[in-house]
Amino acid sequence: MLRVLLLAVVLVASALLPDRALAQSRPAPAPAPTRAPTSGAQTQKPAANRVGVQISVVHATDSESGIDPRLAALTSSFRYFKYKGYRLLSTQDADVSLGEDHSFPIEGGRRLKVTLISKDDTRARVRVEMTSDAGKLLDTTVSINRGGTFIVAGPVYKDGILMLPVRADY
Repeated sequence: MLRVLLLAVVLVASALLPDRALAQSRPAPAPAPTRAPTSGAQTQKPAANRVGVQISVVHATDSESGIDPRLAALTSSFRYFKYKGYRLLSTQDADVSLGEDHSFPIEGGRRLKVTLISKDDTRARVRVEMTSDAGKLLDTTVSINRGGTFIVAGPVYKDGILMLPVRADY
């Protein structure tokens, strides 16, 4: 059921944004990390064959209203979703090499794995997989504009859903 929900969210959002990836945005300031970045991910640009990946975890709900100020750069993307409140729960960073992946723990006992497939001067192509104890929940490949963000949305969490903005910097 969750897989169907995730697929539906991606398909609906893709239909709303035909010439851009789901909630893809041009370069904007990233939300402030709530955890220490891994080995210099925020202090230096990644090497030529690497991409700096930032995963944010956002709780979207109707039980609260307003947008966490740390999410200001994503405000325009939230208009495609029906929720009234958006709160940043955590942010994690990693440098990912071509052909390698990095796994991020996220709320609700889930993991998000990002694999760098390719990159050029304008975009990075990444595979995004979400798993839980129940198995694979999402497996998709997306292109993220250089310095841009792609939002994975849909896993149920408490009284709303989790939204996972994935940012690619290089």
